[in-house]
Amino acid sequence: MGDVHKDIIPRDIHFGISKAAQRHWFDNDLQKTAIIDCFSVALPEGERFFIRSLTHYANKLSDKELTAEIKGYSVQEAFHTREHLDYNNSLKALGYDVDKMEANLCATLKTIKSPMIRLAVTCAIEHFTAVFSFAVLRHPEVFEGADIRYRRLWTWHALEELEHMAVAIDVFKDASRDMPAWKRYFLRTGAINGVAVTFLINYLRNVGLYARADGEKTGIRFWARFWWLLIVKPGFARFSLLAFLKYYLPGYDPAKERDEKLIDTWREWVDRETSELIAKPKTAPALAPAN
Repeated sequence: MGDVHKDIIPRDIHFGISKAAQRHWFDNDLQKTAIIDCFSVALPEGERFFIRSLTHYANKLSDKELTAEIKGYSVQEAFHTREHLDYNNSLKALGYDVDKMEANLCATLKTIKSPMIRLAVTCAIEHFTAVFSFAVLRHPEVFEGADIRYRRLWTWHALEELEHMAVAIDVFKDASRDMPAWKRYFLRTGAINGVAVTFLINYLRNVGLYARADGEKTGIRFWARFWWLLIVKPGFARFSLLAFLKYYLPGYDPAKERDEKLIDTWREWVDRETSELIAKPKTAPALAPAN
């Protein structure tokens, strides 16, 4: 796609998770698998929300290069949506109530009517996905014991999140250019505070639903080990905390956080590991309809 920004590379890869659905694919461990699977549950609806939020501003920006970046971003997110819908269908086939898990998120996102607030929320959630992606790519040992099919999907997703990690906030800066700096700062940080609380409540609820679908009791011992896995080892949250807190710095710019060497390394890995999974010819799925 010649008009797509050179750093944003949509990869039309079909991972086919639903054709090889596996329970406890992460080290044969329910809780490790739940940490990741419950993240996937939120992604299709979230990614549709992101696309709508950015495309709303595509023709209203002073920086026309951003319009090209939005196109590349939207195609990447559309492919992510397609693959995580397939992933979530595999969870349904295994007996998990994905519809119930998604319900609160869908209801919450529908309440956000202001385009500017939707954009600020998109920036916040994109920051969450970026810090998770840095954890996955800078510390590949966190996926030790994971089934290679799932690891390929999550590595591909993490790579593309880092490729487009600055797009949403660049759009936010341009779209809010007439807003006082203090107001822009409080809108941005207020959005991530709201997202953090809402996401955590829904995420923990979904982990409980997931575990109980497997007949697992979710008492003190369950949650103690869950937090150990999340914070200590493998430690997804531990590796993400410092990067997450940077969002609260005035003037935070994710473009300055890009790690080109890291991105290039994992581009090579993804190209090598997924060469037989790439759709030929490349065809982008339909983008989310504008509201």
